[in-house]
Amino acid sequence: MNWSTASLRRRLLAWLLLPLIGLIALNAWWTYGRAVKVADEAHDRSLYLATRTLAEELQWVDGVLRFDVLKGAGYLFENHTGARLLYRIDSDDGRLLAGNAEVPLFPPRATQAVKFFALVDFDDGVYRGESVRLARLVHVVDSAILAPPVVQITVMETREVREQLITQMLRETLVGQALVLLAAALLVVVGVQRGIRPLEAFRRRLAERTDDDFSPIQLHQTPKELQPLIDTLNAHVARLGRLIVIRKRFLDNAAHQLRTPLTILKTQADLLSRGGSGTEQNTLIHAIRQTAGDAARLSEQLLALTQVEHAGDMQNWAAVDLVSLARSVTEARLLQAHERGDDLGFESLIDRCEVQGVALLMGEALSNLIDNAMVHGGQGVRITVRVGSAWVEVEDNGPGIAPEQQDHVFERFYRGVTDPSVKGNGLGLAIVREIALQHQAEWELHSPVSLGRGTRIRLNWPNTQHRSMN
Repeated sequence: MNWSTASLRRRLLAWLLLPLIGLIALNAWWTYGRAVKVADEAHDRSLYLATRTLAEELQWVDGVLRFDVLKGAGYLFENHTGARLLYRIDSDDGRLLAGNAEVPLFPPRATQAVKFFALVDFDDGVYRGESVRLARLVHVVDSAILAPPVVQITVMETREVREQLITQMLRETLVGQALVLLAAALLVVVGVQRGIRPLEAFRRRLAERTDDDFSPIQLHQTPKELQPLIDTLNAHVARLGRLIVIRKRFLDNAAHQLRTPLTILKTQADLLSRGGSGTEQNTLIHAIRQTAGDAARLSEQLLALTQVEHAGDMQNWAAVDLVSLARSVTEARLLQAHERGDDLGFESLIDRCEVQGVALLMGEALSNLIDNAMVHGGQGVRITVRVGSAWVEVEDNGPGIAPEQQDHVFERFYRGVTDPSVKGNGLGLAIVREIALQHQAEWELHSPVSLGRGTRIRLNWPNTQHRSMN
């Protein structure tokens, strides 16, 4: 299985079950070790009891060491559960005094730590090729024969019962841990299945949506870990919806607005193809050029309007100096104004004024204001681009805008003029308005300005820092 393409369900199960298996295996090993240790200690205690019982029954009778095994420890040696118990008693100098000589002596090394009482040691040994457990008790008896009167009582236990008990504990531990693992695995699987239900519900909601549905997706009782994903996807869908609406609006506008100039252009071309006098052909060629230019300008403004509507999602904003921007836009239009016979000038009341925005779009707004003044102000119009305290304006001394038209001039494709000689498509001020909205700027229109003539349109950025001229 390719891990990079594995499902979320498999990843969750792997991350939960694999560490869980490891932890349960570690717990089983630790539990088994503790159980074995407890079992050994329990059997060692039995060995200790056997050695103590033998020691308590020892006595010297007529110079012979005697004791009654059946009276003292018979129940241990005869009824011990499955294991064989053997013993030997040696003097301090190593002489066998009683018991089975085959019982191994303690090896000549340090014995294990005392577990119960002083003078009792435990160790492992070998009896007839089998591993056995040994307990040794050092005991003092009343005797005039032994000097010193010290004996070593060694009791040996075979390990059958211990091995059976250890095997049983291992089996029970493994079965118990396996049941715990199985139960935990089932709970993890059920938990993962229930945990990803909101994600599955979210997927179904997405699959059921229509192509034109860009509304936010809302789920009831959404886990907080899933909410950022839903919010991000909703924001992306909203942006996508805006882009689609903008594209559809552009196509509708282009289809509607370009139909007329293209139809006129086709008619003019047909008339030109029919021939005629040289004067008529020159007139038609001039008209075709004019119509093509109008169509090109309309296409440029439609694209500019679409770009402005995309600005919030596509452009990188930065600090823009209004003074520098207005001066450069004015200088770029000087040649055109000179060719038309217009008087285009620039004034600045401050040294510098920075606002946040997109310089390209703000320059487009200023260019459209200048173009609007040129088109509607008439040939020879006087136009002033002026920058002040967090504002920029374009003022002309043309005929002005009628009061009943001032509320509509910023609408798309609105042309309030009736003079057919005035060219325009009604998009210039609509683009200015859209750019102002994108840049949180306010727009103001004043007309007339002086002596019943002129128009002044200002874009204002409130709460913007600037530096006044000295």
